[in-house]
Amino acid sequence: MKKIFLFSVILLAAGCGINSPGTRQPPSVIPPVACTQEAKLCPDGSYVGRTGTNCEFAACPTPAAMHSGIAGVVVIGPTCPVQKIPPDPNCADKPYQATINVKSADGTKQISSFTSGTDGKFSADLSPGTYLLAPASTNKYPRGVEQAVTVQSNKYTQITITFDSGIR
Repeated sequence: MKKIFLFSVILLAAGCGINSPGTRQPPSVIPPVACTQEAKLCPDGSYVGRTGTNCEFAACPTPAAMHSGIAGVVVIGPTCPVQKIPPDPNCADKPYQATINVKSADGTKQISSFTSGTDGKFSADLSPGTYLLAPASTNKYPRGVEQAVTVQSNKYTQITITFDSGIR
């Protein structure tokens, strides 16, 4: 009777998942993870979603990985109070150092900003898409005019950004 009872306890223990030393357990089953469909806005204007078992946001693209954007020059003019015909080369628009805000195409979101060099030249890495360039100025003059620009994949769109000096 004791042998049957002991045998029953062993079978019952084996059936309940109690393992004796040296026996293998079946692999545990991890329930699937469902991440929310939130998106994170990256500095370049692109969006990334959640991923992985911890539902962390995927990494934003790094500027070094981008091969597209805008490049060009910022100029200011007029530089002389009276324009002549034919134009005086000394009165031509001059390179200008300025800060440019890069916004979403509708102008509602700030994507990034850049500052041109003292020679007016600039280059900014951006993902493909359409952006609104908004020259930053705190005074009435000099002032720049907002302009839309479209960036294509694997290309740098060449543009000139013009500031009005206010000289008349």
